[in-house]
Amino acid sequence: MNCIIPGLNLKVFARALQALAKVGDDLYMEASKEKLCLIALNLRKTVCVRYYLLESYFSSYEIDENELSEHSESIFCKIHMKIFLPLFKGVHLDKKLEFVKLEYENNNDLIIVKMKYKCDDIVMIHKLRLMEAESLTIGVCSDLGSSNVITTSSLYSQLLNTFSTSDDEITLEISRDKVLVRNYCVGAPLRPKSVRSQVNLNGSEFTVFQIEDETTINFSLKPFRTAIQFAEAFNLNIGLNFEKGGKPLAIVMKNPTFEVNFIVATLNPYSDAQSTMTASSIPAKITQLNKNIENITTEDREALKNENWDDMEIDTNKIPLETCMITKKGSFHEIVTKAKQKIRNATSKLGTESSTNSFSKKQGDKRNKIFELPLKSHLNEDVDDIIPLSPESPKTKKAKLVFGRCFESTFSRKNLGEILAPNSDSE
Repeated sequence: MNCIIPGLNLKVFARALQALAKVGDDLYMEASKEKLCLIALNLRKTVCVRYYLLESYFSSYEIDENELSEHSESIFCKIHMKIFLPLFKGVHLDKKLEFVKLEYENNNDLIIVKMKYKCDDIVMIHKLRLMEAESLTIGVCSDLGSSNVITTSSLYSQLLNTFSTSDDEITLEISRDKVLVRNYCVGAPLRPKSVRSQVNLNGSEFTVFQIEDETTINFSLKPFRTAIQFAEAFNLNIGLNFEKGGKPLAIVMKNPTFEVNFIVATLNPYSDAQSTMTASSIPAKITQLNKNIENITTEDREALKNENWDDMEIDTNKIPLETCMITKKGSFHEIVTKAKQKIRNATSKLGTESSTNSFSKKQGDKRNKIFELPLKSHLNEDVDDIIPLSPESPKTKKAKLVFGRCFESTFSRKNLGEILAPNSDSE
C-alpha cells in the first residue's frame, strides 16, 4: 500500500485520528482497491467509529494486487493509537506540510510515514512498529435502520448547549411529527445537583424526517459529542439511522472524498424486556491474521501424557505463614491437608525412640498450630486475605478536655484566674 495525502486534506486526517482516539486505544487500518478504512472500537463494544477515505481523497493511491489474498480483498494492519496520533498533532498542519505518504507491505511489522515539509524541502521518515495483524468485522451497516433523520451539525450543536457537560446519556422520544430530547428518563430517580432539561424539535426543522415507528432511544452522549465536533469543523450534515431502542444507532456524515460512520449501542428505558440501563454491545468480530505460535510436537504431547503430576507436591514446611495466609481458599486447604498428612507419617515412623517421639510431638504440635490458626480464620471469614486489626485508639480524652480551651479563638488568660507560679521555660 502506497498512498499520499496532500497537505490540504491533512486537517481531515488529523481530526479523524483525534475522534478515533476518543473511542479506542487501537487503530485498525484496512486498505482495499477503492478506499482506506480507519476503525476504532471501545472496550465494551458499545461504540464503533469507521472513517472511509475514498480514492479521490488521496493525490496518489496504489495497492499491490499481489499482496491481496483469495479470501480477502483488503490489506489489514493494527497500530497503537498513542504511537500514530502524535505525528499529526499540531496547529496548521495543512500549511506546514506539503504531503504525507503512508507505505505498508502486507505481513510486515512496520509502517513507514514520510512527511514532506514545505520549508527547505525537509522530509521526515517515521518507522512505526505495528501490533499483531487483526481484522475487525462489524455486523452492523450504516443504512440498516428503517427510520432516517438528517439535519445540519449547527442544530445539534445548539441542542447540546442546552444540556450540561456532566450529562452522560441522552434520550430521544421520537414520534411521527416531532422529537423530544431529554437528559433524563421519566420515572428515574433524580440525581443530586443535576438540572433536568427537555427540548422539543418539530419535524420541519430537519432536512429529512422519515419515521417508520414511534420509539424511544437512550444512548451515550460522549460519541455523539465527538461526531458533532467533527461535523461542525467541516460543516457537514449529520444523519441518524435507527430502528428502535435496543438496536444500534448509526450516525452518518458524508463528503465527496470521505465518509464517517459512528455506530452506537442504544436501549429503550421504558421497555419491559430491558430491566437494566446497560446498553447491549455491538456485534463485532476480531480475526487474528498472522499466528506465529509454534505447534506442539507429538513427542512433547506424549511426554505430557506420561508425566506423573501427583509426585509434584509442595513442601509446606518451607512455606512461611504469610504466604499461607494470602492463598486462595481451595489451594490453602489442600496445602494444610498435605502438611498434616506428612506430619502424621513422620511421627508414626519415629515411634520407637521416646526422645524422638517427644521431639516430633513438639514439632508436630507446633506445625499444627501454625496451620490451624489461618485455617480457622479462613473458615470464619468470607474474605481470602487476613488483615491484622489496627491498634485501638486511647479511650481517655482528658488531655483534650483540659488543654482544648487554650486553642480556642475566644480564649483569654484572664479566664485562668490568678497565676500562682511563673512559667518554667524561657519562652
